[in-house]
Amino acid sequence: MTKAKKILIVDDEPLILRSMQKTLLRAGYQVVPASTCSLGLDSFKAGLDSDEPFDMALVDLNMPDFEGDEASGAGLELISRIQELQPGFPMIVLSAYDEVAKVKEAITRGARNYCVKGREQTLLDQIHTIFKEIE
Repeated sequence: MTKAKKILIVDDEPLILRSMQKTLLRAGYQVVPASTCSLGLDSFKAGLDSDEPFDMALVDLNMPDFEGDEASGAGLELISRIQELQPGFPMIVLSAYDEVAKVKEAITRGARNYCVKGREQTLLDQIHTIFKEIE
């Protein structure tokens, strides 16, 4: 039996985080939630140093930055830092809004795709597609 893929979700909105976590668990994935950029990066680094690294990350575009200050697009910095640690690592950027310029920036920094929050079936479809592409 193949081991479940491990996904890191980084989002500062507790209800969104819990909803995505439940959706992914039901779909058979291992899920590690993180509510800040710093916790997300720490979890990612811990995964790199373990026998069970992450297979993908879902990163909220807009959340407090690494210093805990409100910042528009702080998820972009997290995407860049994860890509520095593991170039080519698959990520999907999450946004509550249709922010074309920021989404393009996220793709430029290494995100594979983006998904508007609340569209969980679309998110699952994107995750499945990316895992098929990289296997």
